[in-house]
Amino acid sequence: MRRLLWVLGGLVLVAGLYWVLRHKLSERFEPGELTPGDPVVDVLRESVRDASIVLVVIDAARADHVGCYGYPRETTPNIDELARESLVFRRHFAQYAMTKPSTASLFTSQHADTHLAYGSRPLLEGAFTLAGGLQAAGFATVMFSSNPNAAPATGLGSDFQEVYDQTHVEPLVKNWEEFTLPRPLLSLIESWLEKNARKRFFAYVHFDPPHQPYLQPDEMTEMFAGQEPPAFERGRFEFPVGDRELLARSLHPPLPEWINLYDANLRFADWAVAELVRLLAEADLLEETVLVVTSDHGEAFGEHGYLWHERGVYDELLHVPLLVRLPGGTGAGEIAGLTQTIDLLPTVFDVLGVPYPAGETQGTSLLPLMAGLQERAHDVIIAGSDGDPPSYVVRGEDWALMLWGNGEWRGLYDLRSDPGQRHNVIEDHPAVGEQMLAEFRRFALNQRRPPLEFLDPDVEPLPVPGEGTLELDAEVERQLRALGYVR
Repeated sequence: MRRLLWVLGGLVLVAGLYWVLRHKLSERFEPGELTPGDPVVDVLRESVRDASIVLVVIDAARADHVGCYGYPRETTPNIDELARESLVFRRHFAQYAMTKPSTASLFTSQHADTHLAYGSRPLLEGAFTLAGGLQAAGFATVMFSSNPNAAPATGLGSDFQEVYDQTHVEPLVKNWEEFTLPRPLLSLIESWLEKNARKRFFAYVHFDPPHQPYLQPDEMTEMFAGQEPPAFERGRFEFPVGDRELLARSLHPPLPEWINLYDANLRFADWAVAELVRLLAEADLLEETVLVVTSDHGEAFGEHGYLWHERGVYDELLHVPLLVRLPGGTGAGEIAGLTQTIDLLPTVFDVLGVPYPAGETQGTSLLPLMAGLQERAHDVIIAGSDGDPPSYVVRGEDWALMLWGNGEWRGLYDLRSDPGQRHNVIEDHPAVGEQMLAEFRRFALNQRRPPLEFLDPDVEPLPVPGEGTLELDAEVERQLRALGYVR
């Protein structure tokens, strides 16, 4: 009887929290006022006066396969060159190991359990976004996307004034393989710049490489074919994760050749970034543009049993590059503190000196790190993933705690001695586990749909509040299936 009363009381508490959080987000994550003036802050802000912004996503690019992040292969010579003139964020993490919710976090500075744009759900109506906020600040806004999961057809980007993909190229792209290539997108960008070079603009560019299918030019494939990938170690599932059967059916070349193809396709993404830089330079825009290069998530090659992405929250799935080149290479250098996707929106507005509705965002401006006023923006970052069950990670500089949606499985990893996250030491360090679990609890209670099922196996997942789902047309569904998102 007593246990029943506890359960009923808990359900009442959860229902109350759910109602409150549906109607008003907590203010825990408010980034506060714009960074106060300071000699270095003033220099950074002056460098972007009247500048445009180009934000480039290379899809599924894991940081540890990028040259300037320490990879020994020549996968990214052009990005490495760009890094010498950029702020390079060494410990940057995507918010979700899947394109759509991760991109929604990039656009809104919100976690997936608050923006709720996953599956076939669009962004909630009226959400504050990068495009909407920058348009209000006087920017022309345009989206160029190769991935239908980052496009209005699946619920993202409808607030851009103009949206283009390869279907806008003449003659029309005839098959989905061509849809993934960067050349048609670059052609569209070149045409747009010719007509709009005198405008102050925000351009979002989403290249498909290095996302599968790996359709790079033959000379790039031959660079790595038949070689043993650097420092690769195949692992296995630590917990009885339910997607083994699905992964066994995945169509891919045997490892390690799959990694060689990925690296070759990353070289193709690097070429695309270089071509975009060339277009900006030829239009006399490079030194009048803030250029951001990042990724939406990483890619797994079996290090922990997982292949592809979507499932799992290990570093190979979430640690992604982030380079920010200010006009003239102002402030170039490396930043070691933990950062995450949701920090980009408040950073852009803070650098521009433009107010934004801080209460609707959950990220933190990185301008104090860029100016050397702080060494860290976060003690931990929190990111999630789909799966059976889904998972979350609470990741600090020294420790990572992983939680699964059944409320039971948990893993704690000492990143100082075990950077590959292979040895679960949760039983050896209960105090650390409890401290990081408290961080997740605070996070969970500040989401529009609190993910309380990760904390207690007796809690049923809460329903998703708000708007319903999108109806995908047959062509978009075919493209998503070809890219591996629909099975």
